[in-house]
Amino acid sequence: MIDPTASSTATSKSKSWWRVAGMIAGALLLGAALYMVWRQRETLSAARAAIQSMPTDRLVLYLAVAAGSVVLNIVLSALLFSALMSRYGKVGLLEMQALIASATLMNYVPLRPGFFGRIAYHRAVNQIAVVDSTKTVLAAAGLSAAIAGYLALAVTLSAGVSIDLRLLVALPLAAILIGAAIAKGSRLWLLAASARYAEVLVIAARYLAVFALIGSPIDFRDALAFGCVSMIAGMVPFFGNGLGLREWAIGLVAPLLTAYQMELGMTADLVNRAVELTVALAAGSIGLVWLAGHNRSRARRPHIE
Repeated sequence: MIDPTASSTATSKSKSWWRVAGMIAGALLLGAALYMVWRQRETLSAARAAIQSMPTDRLVLYLAVAAGSVVLNIVLSALLFSALMSRYGKVGLLEMQALIASATLMNYVPLRPGFFGRIAYHRAVNQIAVVDSTKTVLAAAGLSAAIAGYLALAVTLSAGVSIDLRLLVALPLAAILIGAAIAKGSRLWLLAASARYAEVLVIAARYLAVFALIGSPIDFRDALAFGCVSMIAGMVPFFGNGLGLREWAIGLVAPLLTAYQMELGMTADLVNRAVELTVALAAGSIGLVWLAGHNRSRARRPHIE
């Protein structure tokens, strides 16, 4: 007779090994990206010189766009999960914002505790079953894949035929928002889709800023393509926030889209990663403190039978 407990334990251990392998692979890829950039010192020196010689107002603008876009991505991601999760239980808007901010930070820690911690939090605090939390994660992943795929197709079409990329980008978003306003039955899904769609555009804005910051500007088409690559890299399992994998993906795609070499693409994404991590550290710390205070306050409230 097969012991189901033993089978479950073996599956759990297998998943843990995959997470460990992903963590190690991500660290190695990140280290290799840093080495590639360091080996091409002229690229790194040119980027540093561009930053040092940049007028203060432009430097502040690019940094503000880069940092602000990370904050906006956290806000939009929380709105997406608020919409999807509302079918299964009640999670406050600020509570979800704090959860996503803290999970974003914790996912940089080995084994992605932010992802699993958020599911455990919903089970313990919001009484939302693990299977329902998992459904929202899979739904969000499906939306991400569909939106990134469409926008990548839009970039390709705009390059091959004379179709305005801005039109290809704006029309679906407008259609989603109009649909959310008039289609009550699908409103939550459409609001979630609009949040994720906007997230890709915000990521594209960040790439515009970081490439300009290192003195190698790109256009909207290139930035949107990088945004799609970034979104897809972040979806790969066992790589926390696409760590290492995203840097290589952007580096490999850069020569295909622009006149820049792979090392410059990696340099831009390493700057992107530094800004992202700095903001995640601040936002995630605030989120963790807020959640601790919120749940202490919740525990002190009298329970009415």
